[in-house]
Amino acid sequence: MIAAAPAVGRRVRVAGAGRSAAYGEDDGFVVVFTRERPALPNGVQVASLPAVGTELVTRADQVWDPTLRLADPVPHPEIGGSEPDLVRAVETRDPSLAAAAGARLIGRGGGLTPEGDDLVAGVVAVIAVGDWPVASRQAWVEALIGGDLRRRTTALSATLLELAASGMGPEPLQAWLAGDAAALARLEAIGHSTGRAIARGAAIALSCNRKVASR
Repeated sequence: MIAAAPAVGRRVRVAGAGRSAAYGEDDGFVVVFTRERPALPNGVQVASLPAVGTELVTRADQVWDPTLRLADPVPHPEIGGSEPDLVRAVETRDPSLAAAAGARLIGRGGGLTPEGDDLVAGVVAVIAVGDWPVASRQAWVEALIGGDLRRRTTALSATLLELAASGMGPEPLQAWLAGDAAALARLEAIGHSTGRAIARGAAIALSCNRKVASR
């Protein structure tokens, strides 16, 4: 069985379960259990899904590191749907604009990972491993996510955003950014809209980074 590195060794209590996944929490960090190889950076593969109320410590025979790395260049097809305020925040690298964009987007939409969160996660994941100066990058990412993240969105979405801020993301995003153009289709297939929104966010950050670098 394989698990994402950030999920290993967590002492969790299972709070929810469906046909294809179960969710456990460890002091706000949400672990996603699936029977398949984990696609999420907080995922753990199990032989059978644990029941609600189960308490366990996550373990794995094999550990997957979901840290992202950018190829040069990253395959970058055009992905529709722009967010002018977010684009401007990335292009200018202005933390105040980032804070305003994050305040508008985070928590926007329904489900365990609102679409606005997924868009922000895609942007943050690319910026976190990009070539910005470290101090300004950290300040910008913190401004975009905000200090009250866990009051504005779900525990699962907050977990994924915090991992994105540490430069970690879903396996298909990792593969795409590393140069595998075919992985984009796998990324966009995650969830109802999650993967498509993450891809849009990543594309925004990649495009803006190129514009800044060409100046």
